[in-house]
Amino acid sequence: MKCITVLTLYPDAFRAFMERGVVGRYIASGAVQMRVQSIRDFADPPHYKVDDYPYSNRKSMVLRYDVLQRAIHAQGASARLIMPDPGGKVFDHRAASALANDDEMVFISPAFEGVDARFMQTYPVDCYSMGDFIVTNGDAPVAIMVEAILRYMPGVVGCADCVMDDSILSGLLEFPQYCSPQVVDNRAVPDILLSGNHAAISAWKTEQQLRRTLYMRPDLINEFPFSESLGTIIDQIVLEDTQ
Repeated sequence: MKCITVLTLYPDAFRAFMERGVVGRYIASGAVQMRVQSIRDFADPPHYKVDDYPYSNRKSMVLRYDVLQRAIHAQGASARLIMPDPGGKVFDHRAASALANDDEMVFISPAFEGVDARFMQTYPVDCYSMGDFIVTNGDAPVAIMVEAILRYMPGVVGCADCVMDDSILSGLLEFPQYCSPQVVDNRAVPDILLSGNHAAISAWKTEQQLRRTLYMRPDLINEFPFSESLGTIIDQIVLEDTQ
């Protein structure tokens, strides 16, 4: 059985996040062992202090090496150690898919100014960046990583094809989706989607994917492996929009 452990200063808040939706049902089924532990459990009484001021700078706090060391030694010796960090590799669907193959993962949720540098020098921690922004602690980035990884495990999402069909995995953004009512606030579902012409609908979806990606995420367009036919559609989109 796969085991995922999260070391955090706020275990109750993290557990609540992981108890919802398909991920919560998957964990509750016992298909994966999900453990959320408080870092304070590994600190010394009576104050259970997990952090201290960094040398030469008393503006914030750093998680202590000795506390984190005890927390790690309490885990499986073969567990992969993972931590969100701005200097890490970019976390994307490729990383999530690869990590889903690991049997045991331990996520460290940093807080304050991070962790004592000696911990990173001693232990093989895989660091991942969620983007160029700052949050209060690592709980949100860890939750995102755990959920993204779990979605690649068999049985989490009822429709296995839906995981692989997610927009970003194709290299393009998803086409617009519509549901009932057919008309709302004078806005109607595009006629093509009601036509029953599957070939035309497929072509419309492809054109919409290319259009949205071109204008919303041009960085993805630059990496997409275009066929000649898709290149022609892009040329038509640009030509239409410049007229």
